[in-house]
Amino acid sequence: MPTFSSPTPTLASEIGYALHQILILRPTHPLTEIFSYVSDEGTVARTQLSEHMATWSAQLRHPLPTTRIFLNKEHTKRLLLQRGTAYALLGSPEQARQDLHALLQHSGTTTRQLEGLACLVLAVLATEQERYPDALPLWKQARAWLHPQEYDHLALTWYYTKVLVQLNHLRTAYRVLTEILSPTTPGLRLPRQKERAEAYAELFSQRGGVCSLLQYHQEAIEDLNAAIELHPTCARLFSIRGLLHAKRQHWQAAYNDLWRALHAMPEDQALADCLFVVMQRLGTQLAVPTTTPAMHTRRGGTRRA
Repeated sequence: MPTFSSPTPTLASEIGYALHQILILRPTHPLTEIFSYVSDEGTVARTQLSEHMATWSAQLRHPLPTTRIFLNKEHTKRLLLQRGTAYALLGSPEQARQDLHALLQHSGTTTRQLEGLACLVLAVLATEQERYPDALPLWKQARAWLHPQEYDHLALTWYYTKVLVQLNHLRTAYRVLTEILSPTTPGLRLPRQKERAEAYAELFSQRGGVCSLLQYHQEAIEDLNAAIELHPTCARLFSIRGLLHAKRQHWQAAYNDLWRALHAMPEDQALADCLFVVMQRLGTQLAVPTTTPAMHTRRGGTRRA
């Protein structure tokens, strides 16, 4: 059984969460068994997954000459995909890359599913390690090889766009997001916004950030308005819109949003600092909201602003 002397739970859980969001798993999917040991939050049942890895490793090391299944190239690729993905989920990225790149070196015949899944896992791994130049071509290849029914379009778009933004490919990021938020591609089946409100809210927020970087300030505000309409209880969206208002020197609107966000996230010091700057800009003209939220003191009491 393989051992992992220096696991990185944070990286592993981030990879698990991302793949759990992106993949659409069916009973016959090659990664279904693996993700039965991964929670929705990305937590991995390490002992059970390690036990399965021992079996896959034994099959890859000692194929029986009398058993045709081990001589089948597709089966070998499937084992490499499973073990490589398990390595990634257990916090061993270099071993994961070794297996997944070995899979990609086998030429495909009838299907590109396994190669596409290998590229997807490698793309997520590179993204979570902030190796964005490595991640970008892997995301592109995964999108090209995987069938649209094999992945969640909203989740994959969010991660792919994150890489584009980090590499400053802003216009491409804007186009990719717009294809999802205002689809014009025939046959592209996307869930309705009401069915996936929080996911769409994240994409509107993401495009709002891209618009701001492109100096499309009004469009940025409109996208955050749409995001908040879909997910009105998310304080983070109010904080983003507040920062966009502050960027345009709309101090009262910025104050209203940042105040509301800080009430929900009182430990966010950066947010508190931004609100303080906005209050300075407002000066004596500060208009306190009609409903003034209670702010928690460090000793657990409350005070009014």
